[in-house]
Amino acid sequence: MEIRFKSSECDAGELVKNFKQNFENKILEEIEYSKFNDGVVGTVKEIHLDQAYVVYQDYHNINIQDDDTLEVTHDHNVFLLQFVIDGELACCLDGEANSSFTLRKNTYNLFYIPASNNLYKYSSKKKQVLNIYFLESYLQSKMGYCFTQTLVEFQKAKKRKRPFAFFDEGLLLSIHLKNIIQDFLECSFEGTTKQSFLEAKLTELVLVSLMNNESEKEVSEISGVEKENLRRVEDYIQTHLKEELNISELSLIAGLNTSKLKKSFKKVYGTTIFKYITFLRIEKAKELILKEKYTISEASYEVGYKNPQHFTVAFKKKLGYLPSQLKK
Repeated sequence: MEIRFKSSECDAGELVKNFKQNFENKILEEIEYSKFNDGVVGTVKEIHLDQAYVVYQDYHNINIQDDDTLEVTHDHNVFLLQFVIDGELACCLDGEANSSFTLRKNTYNLFYIPASNNLYKYSSKKKQVLNIYFLESYLQSKMGYCFTQTLVEFQKAKKRKRPFAFFDEGLLLSIHLKNIIQDFLECSFEGTTKQSFLEAKLTELVLVSLMNNESEKEVSEISGVEKENLRRVEDYIQTHLKEELNISELSLIAGLNTSKLKKSFKKVYGTTIFKYITFLRIEKAKELILKEKYTISEASYEVGYKNPQHFTVAFKKKLGYLPSQLKK
């Protein structure tokens, strides 16, 4: 099997990856790239596990004017489980307009893609996307045959060699899924232990993201307008972490009363508004400490904690260790 990647932002040219049948790989392989065109900063990380190939894009283009593009070609039918953590992308599968899908920030989808040439357009400066490639046999080994075999529309698309998206509009990323992704990407183990951990986390991520449960049914009952209002609330929270945030203010942004906002937010994001705010503040502070070299006090203030001690308590409760350990 072969997959080719050609990015408008990368100065390394075309990346060609060759795999054994079924992405078979007995030894964990990890590669990280940071060579981009001028104005593009960040990394692309490859993780090749047994029966799965993972590409994590985490970079931004400060000079973006037109949509950035990533062309992906593969000579075998594959499944792509794609999580857009930040940014927005449009997928044009097999070059056909009627096979186009859009994934917004904090959404994900599962795609079946026949051997083809596909174009991904990024309309935002920042890209934080987790791409997981595998074959149907991998999915069946984790979820049994029912997930794909009983889905009539998928079977029709497969027979006609057409691309297929399992979720029409994509699903929203919950705190639970974000935590699993974080554990997967930030694993600190080494060697065989790391490989076992990553394979277990990947299995967990696939199962949790694809299993139909009552919470997903509840989310599907929420109107598109209401979901858009909730996304606006989430965007506001992310850009105002340094400020004091309260339900009354957020309810005005959402155009919902406070009771309705709290209820709908929990259905869609799988947690309460204040737990979600805490999650984002801790993650942002962690990034500032690790990547921007902020002190603990500076980072805590930057994400809205007036008292660094309160930040330390929240950090320890969330992650199980003190923020001072990040410095080590």
